[in-house]
Amino acid sequence: MPGIAKLLIGVAAALLAGWVFHGPVGRGEAFASRLEARAQAVVTEAELPGIRARADRAPLARRMLMSGPADEFQREGQGYFPGLNDRILGLGGIAAVQWPDEPPQGAWPLPLLLETEIMVLIAFLVGLGLGRWWSRPRRVGYL
Repeated sequence: MPGIAKLLIGVAAALLAGWVFHGPVGRGEAFASRLEARAQAVVTEAELPGIRARADRAPLARRMLMSGPADEFQREGQGYFPGLNDRILGLGGIAAVQWPDEPPQGAWPLPLLLETEIMVLIAFLVGLGLGRWWSRPRRVGYL
């Protein structure tokens, strides 16, 4: 079998494993649910009734979709007082906060499946490179 065919089979197997881990095993949904729970805990801690944070699930992404009655000060804060947006973005793992009456800010966050596949592909290529480097033929003799 030619070397390129082996490489393509390996890439396909790695990407399939990433998709299975993200989708059917359910780790992507579990990650989004954890982010959503942490963001909702920040809203609860801020004692702002009627505000809800939910993770973007069409497609699964690191974006929090906010809803409820919040004015600009509650959303953005002022000076040393962070608003909900900054508090939620400070949790880590969240790329953007989106309110329904505001235009999208910043770059469009990548879907979690695409992030997973990129990481799997990078890990595969790093492993391939390390395998090639360590399996080089050794010189025999002193010449």
